[in-house]
Amino acid sequence: MPVYEYRAVEEGCDYCQYKFEVLQDMDEEPIRNCPRCGAPVRRLLSRPYICVVDSLSERERLVKYTAEEADRMGLVDGFAGDRIYEDGQKGEQGTGEAP
Repeated sequence: MPVYEYRAVEEGCDYCQYKFEVLQDMDEEPIRNCPRCGAPVRRLLSRPYICVVDSLSERERLVKYTAEEADRMGLVDGFAGDRIYEDGQKGEQGTGEAP
């Protein structure tokens, strides 16, 4: 069952003033009033939780390399630095622009 978020439309109690969650069936009607104080509430649009079950490619994984591998690959502390990659070319670190 999905978890829906609600918030008071106007004034509400500490429970509904900011945001609260309700576990409901998808075909269940949205609640209209706070279960604690009765203030009118509305359902919020929330970002969904997405779970990827396919394995990631080596490029997508955070891989820790040995010091020798990291030096050879130009990595910082075994991880890639902040760089922008376009068309397979390395960009300047921290500038956000391609060379």
